[in-house]
Amino acid sequence: MTDARHLRTDLSLRASGVLSLAIAVIAIHTLARLHPATDPLAFLLAMTGFVCASAGAMLVVVGGHIYDPVRISARWRRAAR
Repeated sequence: MTDARHLRTDLSLRASGVLSLAIAVIAIHTLARLHPATDPLAFLLAMTGFVCASAGAMLVVVGGHIYDPVRISARWRRAAR
């Protein structure tokens, strides 16, 4: 049985990922509607779309497991001095 707090955290992280993906879709759609796309607004929309899509996809896929520890190979660990 899952803990209610962990379930709430997982669902809230995934919901914020979906919200971030929605912001990315809106930004990219607005960017596509700009015909002379050479002004700073176009670069801001492109950056917003890229960052929100990347973070949103990560949050939707990973969810609450974002806090899980990761094992590092012995080759990449710091050497004891």
